[in-house]
Amino acid sequence: MTWIAIDLTSGRSWLMDDHIPLAQRTGTTPEALIGDWQGPQVIAGLPNAAVTRVPCKALPPSGQFGPVVQDSPAHHLHHSAALAGFLASQDDWDGVICLVSAQVHWVHVSAGEIVSFQNSVTPETFAAFASGPLTSASFDEGVAQAIDRPERILSHIASARVAEGDAVSRILGLLIGADLKGSRAYWLGQRVAVIGDGVISDGYTRALTAQSVPVLQMPDTTLAGLVAAYKGLAQ
Repeated sequence: MTWIAIDLTSGRSWLMDDHIPLAQRTGTTPEALIGDWQGPQVIAGLPNAAVTRVPCKALPPSGQFGPVVQDSPAHHLHHSAALAGFLASQDDWDGVICLVSAQVHWVHVSAGEIVSFQNSVTPETFAAFASGPLTSASFDEGVAQAIDRPERILSHIASARVAEGDAVSRILGLLIGADLKGSRAYWLGQRVAVIGDGVISDGYTRALTAQSVPVLQMPDTTLAGLVAAYKGLAQ
């Protein structure tokens, strides 16, 4: 029997046969994402779903991934499907997940539970400048500058925009370096999994590795989380 995996947050859906995707769609509404497909639905990112507060399981018992919130400091995660997908293949993971999506989420995970998390707006901020391939030397210099003097990041970004060299890579390095400085309590002395696709995920992996952090990098695991939820409901 086929079923439908839906991520409303990113506007993606998959027609599934067990754990195998048969087709994929993108769209901005549930109707567009479902279309003429038939079968049960497992959904991530339902805006009107019950809110879950940490600590909580990454894989919700209901199988439907709603918002996860933290009261102090106040942070919000649209859903935990990518976290559940990662843990489905790493079920003994105790450590930190750096989830790179529209925002960056530093998530402390233990025994399958989200213990706490901290967000940063690195991707949104970087998008205001540019995007492009990573030039290692400029990126590394930016990371080092920001970790050393995070309070001067705005000045450093202004300088990078007019100085010689790869401004885009240097700015990304500055943003990630400042985020590493602010999230030090999460990654210091921990093993870290960086989940996501693209240059920003690559940048976090490179910057953390330079700090001697053991890093496991994986592509987006949202679909794997939806599969895990479907299997849990089918049992």
